[in-house]
Amino acid sequence: MTTNQECFDSFINEMISVLKSHNGSKGNKWRLTPDHELVDNLFQEIREFESKNDTDHELVDIANSCYLLWAKRKYFPGM
Repeated sequence: MTTNQECFDSFINEMISVLKSHNGSKGNKWRLTPDHELVDNLFQEIREFESKNDTDHELVDIANSCYLLWAKRKYFPGM
């Protein structure tokens, strides 16, 4: 049986993989993106979750959008 920790670790690894795949094209520009645009991006990911077939990937995108908004507000306020 898979433990909660194993599920969490697997999900985090998926998040990291997707974030790394975007580093070359997007880099750290999210740090300079206004919060309202990051929220708009989050809602776009939710709409994609509702309309696309690869819902697992879209859930990771939603989580990454939440992470970027959280990290920006916590570590880069005022940017």
